[in-house]
Amino acid sequence: MTQTRSTALWWWKLVAPHRGTLVAGLGATILCSLSAAWVPYWAGRAVHALELADYGRSRKLLVVMLAFTLVAGLGRYLMRNILIGLSRTIEKEQREELFGFLLTRPFAFFERQRVGDLMSRIGDDVGSVRMATGPGLMSFLQAFSLLPVTLGLMIHGSPRLTLAVMAPFALLGLGFYVIGKASHRIQQKLQLVTSELNTFSHETISGEKVVQAFGLENQRIAGFLELSRRQAGLSIRQSAIFSSYGPLAMLMGGLAALVLVAFGGGLVLSRALTLGDLTAFTGYLAALSWPVMSLGWAANLFQRARAGQERIDQVFASPESSLPEPAVIHLSEHPTALRLEGLTHRFETGRGLGPLDLDIPSGGSLAIVGSIGSGKTVLLQVMAGLREAHSGRLLVDGEPLQQAGLRRHWAGIGWVPQEAFLFSTTLKENLAMGRPEATETELWEVARVVCLDDLIKRLPAGMDTVVGERGVALSGGERQRTALARALLRSPRLMLLDDALSAVDSETESRILDNLRAFLGRSTLVLATHRVFVAELCDQVLVLEEGQPIEYGSPAELALRPGPFAHLKRLQSLERELVKGAAG
Repeated sequence: MTQTRSTALWWWKLVAPHRGTLVAGLGATILCSLSAAWVPYWAGRAVHALELADYGRSRKLLVVMLAFTLVAGLGRYLMRNILIGLSRTIEKEQREELFGFLLTRPFAFFERQRVGDLMSRIGDDVGSVRMATGPGLMSFLQAFSLLPVTLGLMIHGSPRLTLAVMAPFALLGLGFYVIGKASHRIQQKLQLVTSELNTFSHETISGEKVVQAFGLENQRIAGFLELSRRQAGLSIRQSAIFSSYGPLAMLMGGLAALVLVAFGGGLVLSRALTLGDLTAFTGYLAALSWPVMSLGWAANLFQRARAGQERIDQVFASPESSLPEPAVIHLSEHPTALRLEGLTHRFETGRGLGPLDLDIPSGGSLAIVGSIGSGKTVLLQVMAGLREAHSGRLLVDGEPLQQAGLRRHWAGIGWVPQEAFLFSTTLKENLAMGRPEATETELWEVARVVCLDDLIKRLPAGMDTVVGERGVALSGGERQRTALARALLRSPRLMLLDDALSAVDSETESRILDNLRAFLGRSTLVLATHRVFVAELCDQVLVLEEGQPIEYGSPAELALRPGPFAHLKRLQSLERELVKGAAG
């Protein structure tokens, strides 16, 4: 479905791909409106026949009226079934398009977006568009198809009475326009506040442990109440505006009925109009009352949907380039070779990484060591292709990494971030997410490597245990080991570990590192760590400070050379000896 842009006819770009369905719905609407418009006419003819004491003709006319009523009912059923179904189809396609669009966004897109805001757009805003393209569009079509036929029959009965009765409705359009403009402005503010409320709620619930640990419950409740009051105030104002449509339409309808009785009654008394014609006019007003009243409701739906579509379009208008489409990729069996040439990456604050020149041969291993904020994670993200280099080049197997080659690069990566993310499904499905076809033997093998096998045996359902949202049923270290096993199962050409064992105890970490040595020849390994004995697992060590390389060499060389690495090793060796002494 084509991405829409907010214009006066924004809804047409959503409906246009379904012209066939729209035409069928319009046909059903016309059938319903034509039949419904003729019902008062035949009722008036039947009453006129009674005036003339022609009871047989009156009964026949009532049968004709009943037939038109049945046809109108059938048309109404088809109209609702087709047009409401159309809106559901549009809703489905728009949600799928938004979801697919989000999956093609690069890493930078999600850094500047809030999850609650995106959920509001894919939920509430798409829902408001559905209401406009379904019930709203149906109300407009019904009103504008019924109005010409009914007006034609009214003019045929009495042009003067038609003009007098329809005069109050002329003011209705102006009133709807003024109300609609005010509704649109408030709806835009309301959707922004709703987005803020969703984001605030999402952050509070996701970070409930931090909230409880720091005793921030009252502060978060106060913030939630403030946003809720703002949303409630805007919702009340919107409801007040929306509720004015009905009284305004009823007022105009009442004035029209008053004119009908006063002016139409005079015409009947002066014999310029028959009682049957007056009866028909009463039916015409009744037939027009709901479609005309629903115009205000439909106008409000379109104002809300337009504001929602503008927010959806803002997502589609993101400046980042789309990721390449997924494709079947045949990878080389050799480990990845990486080369950085003058590579830099800078944030808006000026902090960042580089310039860096680095060469990691195929099957080699590199440990990145540094304090917090030194640029370790950023460097790994650049190597993974999640961030673009602002200058310089990243060469993968001798070829510059371009946007078009990202999927191929990712297909050969085993990526383990510091904060392991697990999906709310079974442990087995989380492990096999990168390789769904993996056998039970392969799953147990990687579980053994990361020392997860004992845990799995203790779980009530083994690998079929549901780990809960974000893996809440597991500890931090268990989640990290699960993420590491998931990456190892892919047999990646390039393994990137971002402090992937920071939540694991020292003894378990040592066992895992010993097991990992068997994989070093099968993958190129790059890991970020603040632990020296982890860095000693690698061939080379890069020490970063404020994004700049300050030391580079083998662990043995750096341990003998005065500098940050040797200093850190002495401190951590002393710490480990103290821990062992206390344990002994």
